Amino acid sequence: MLLGVCFLFLCLAVPLPGCVHDSGSGPARSDEAVAFIGVNVVPMDSERVLPDQTVIVRDGLISAMGPSTAITVPAGARRIEAKDRYLMPGLSDFHIHLHSDEQLLSYLAHGVTTVFELNGTPRHLKLREQIARRQVLGPRLYTSSPLMDGGPEGGSVVSVNSPEQARQAVVRQKREGYDAIKVYDNVPPGVYEQLVATAREQKLPVMGHVPRRVGVDAVLRARQAFISHGIEYFLAGSRDESRIPGFALGTKAAGTTVVPDLSHVHTSLKMMEDLEGVFSDPEARYLSPKVMSDWRYSNPTRRVDVRQFSERQRAAYPFVQHLTLSLQKAGVRLVLGTNASDAGLFPGKTVHLELAELVRAGLSPYEALVTSTRNPAAFIEEHVDPAARFGTVAVGQHADLLLLPGNPLEDVGQAGQALGVMVRGQWLTREHLQRLRDKVAESFNR
Repeated sequence: MLLGVCFLFLCLAVPLPGCVHDSGSGPARSDEAVAFIGVNVVPMDSERVLPDQTVIVRDGLISAMGPSTAITVPAGARRIEAKDRYLMPGLSDFHIHLHSDEQLLSYLAHGVTTVFELNGTPRHLKLREQIARRQVLGPRLYTSSPLMDGGPEGGSVVSVNSPEQARQAVVRQKREGYDAIKVYDNVPPGVYEQLVATAREQKLPVMGHVPRRVGVDAVLRARQAFISHGIEYFLAGSRDESRIPGFALGTKAAGTTVVPDLSHVHTSLKMMEDLEGVFSDPEARYLSPKVMSDWRYSNPTRRVDVRQFSERQRAAYPFVQHLTLSLQKAGVRLVLGTNASDAGLFPGKTVHLELAELVRAGLSPYEALVTSTRNPAAFIEEHVDPAARFGTVAVGQHADLLLLPGNPLEDVGQAGQALGVMVRGQWLTREHLQRLRDKVAESFNR
């Protein structure tokens, strides 16, 4: 179905909103030169705005950028007059679970141009290649291995109950082409040590949870590359907030990247208070019936320990807020992730909830936006692909861009109001994406 939607995308011709003049019609081809003229650039290399710039995109890259008076627009380029608008890098969500392919459009519609799947399957490997080859329209996709855990094999879980099992499993995931190793709750201590050592030999970052019997301190000593929830410090470390400064210093020393994932805790509490209110969000129409059915049967209200879980989440929320600000002040690399599309977490939209939660925790709008732009790119450059070029607006970078009506450094909510999205040099207006999503929603009702 998704390929059919992508074909429709190539055929539609919908003008931009009246507030921005576009010399072309329909979506720009990836090989078409595009010029954003008179735009205010938010480059995200530092907290600044470059006023009245012209940005030239060619062959998927930013080929020129500078004051509008100094940049010549190539003959035949598509011209987007963007005076008083703001151009920033596309956003990233580095903790997703892509349960159905049509969710890719939801990410783009909300300005998310790069995602990291954290429970990969062969389907995700194939989709990663289809997106890279422009056979499927979607954000740039990275994917971890299937989750590795102690205990029995089952579903997508890779069982690792001995050091040798862990060694073989990591080597196999490397051979199959995954970008990282996903570790889960019940990996035993000795097995964990072998898993991390083999992953390091194979040049794969270890991402995921803090195994409960290993604990936060040992995970930091092992220099696990990425902790996928701030709540892991609460669950596998200590519920005593007096330990947070030590956690922050230890995380910085380990060079570990952390996903605060405040929106996950926030949404779990909302679901326990008003499940139907969460599920009736307008975004629900873009989820497949199967995903909505899964949400009905797999959400916090269905837990046998719902009262204890509610109490735990209520205690965890202020802890993770405090932790997030302490990690930020300690210089830890924070990266935005949402856990979408687990129950209540809408693909794409939850990114903007997380940005708001980060600001609520004490980060500035700029600091919050760094977690979804420059920091994800830095993680990829360090651990996955040294040649990755995204996360900032600069000459030579991939043209993953958002055109906004207002300044996101003043109001982080502006990042959720994109007039258009450019992904790998392909310009998509808000209206184009909305029509594609409407077609997806209509297909669910047939």
